[in-house]
Amino acid sequence: MLQIMRYLGVRRVLDIEIAKNDVREKGLALSVVKDGNTILQSKTPGVSALVTAIERDRQNFRDASAADKVLGRAAAMLFVYSQVKCIFALMASQDAILTLERFNMPFECEKTVARILNRNQTSTCPFENLIQGVEDPQDAFEKLKTCRIG
Repeated sequence: MLQIMRYLGVRRVLDIEIAKNDVREKGLALSVVKDGNTILQSKTPGVSALVTAIERDRQNFRDASAADKVLGRAAAMLFVYSQVKCIFALMASQDAILTLERFNMPFECEKTVARILNRNQTSTCPFENLIQGVEDPQDAFEKLKTCRIG
């Protein structure tokens, strides 16, 4: 935590703690906090709420802190595209972690999994499939805008 504080500064550490608390204690799927104010909360799994919020006001996410219950590569690419500055996840896929590392995005996760599964736990998440092979965050955003299934 001390390393994160040195890198981010006290204000963003407070933001990430608020977002973490929202996910851990309030049971939210997603929380994004900036300057002590919550700018997005969602109980719905998936990336649709995030895509919609970024489409509405991408600049609002710049320098914000985000906490996500389940972080896949699709959400990681959206956070990179929206210029969120740090991320916490209860569970993150290996591809999400590699994406965040590639873009030098500070993050913390409690559990790592090989891949994110669909809601029925029968195959890979459709959002992950949709952006497979996509390397540019803006291209990922454009693809994800076309497929908001939850």
